[in-house]
Amino acid sequence: AIMIDVKDYSGTISFRPESAAWLPAWNVAECGARDMREFIASMHEQGIFVIGRITVFQDPFFAPKNPALAVQRSDKQTVWTDGKGLSFVDVASKPYWDHIVELAVEAYNVGFDELNFDYVRYPSDGNMQDIYFPQSAQSEYGSDKAANLEAFFSYLKEQLDDESRFAAFRHENTGREKNIPWTSADLFGMTTSNYDDLSIGQVQERAAQYFDFIAPMVYPSHHTT
Repeated sequence: AIMIDVKDYSGTISFRPESAAWLPAWNVAECGARDMREFIASMHEQGIFVIGRITVFQDPFFAPKNPALAVQRSDKQTVWTDGKGLSFVDVASKPYWDHIVELAVEAYNVGFDELNFDYVRYPSDGNMQDIYFPQSAQSEYGSDKAANLEAFFSYLKEQLDDESRFAAFRHENTGREKNIPWTSADLFGMTTSNYDDLSIGQVQERAAQYFDFIAPMVYPSHHTT
C-alpha cells in the first residue's frame, strides 16, 4: 500500500477537483500532482492499494476565510491559532462536514481506495485559556467534545456508505463488494489506554464503530514517566 496526502496540514489539496468549492485549495497548493488519476491507475496496475490522507479540522486555509466556523479566541472574533500558527475549524461546524464529504467523494472517484482521516479532533497545542468554540456552543451537545466529534463520525459514515455517490469510478480488487471507500481514522495513541477524551474529543470506543480501521498514533512524548 501507499499513502498520499489528499489534504495536508496547510489545508490545500493535491489534485485538481471537480468541485468549485475546493478549487481554491488546489490553486494555491505547493505540493500536488496534475496527473493524480493516472498516477493512481499506474499504482493499481502494480497491485498497490492507494490510501488518501485527509487532514480534517486543522485547516489554516479554510478557517481564516470562514471565521464563524473556525475555532476562535475568547474575544469571539479573532481566529485562534496553535503554537505553530495553524488554525482549526470547530468540530461542530456542520457546513464544513459537507465540505469534507465532498472532498472525500472526489478522492475516491479519482482512484483512492481508502480514505484516512487525520486531525479528527479539537486542538490541543496553544493557549487553551484563550479559546472559544462558536459552533460547539450552539450545537446539540454544547461543550461535550466527545459527543460533537462522534456526531461528525456518524455523519461521515452515513454519507460515505451511500454507494450512489461513487458511481464515477469503479474500484477493483480492493476486497470490498460495495463500491464505497474503506475508511480509517488516526487517533492519539493514548486513546487505547485512557477513558477520558484527552480534552480533544477522541474516545476510541466512540470512533471505532464508524470506521473500517483505527490507527492509534503512538509518540513517546504522549507518555510521561
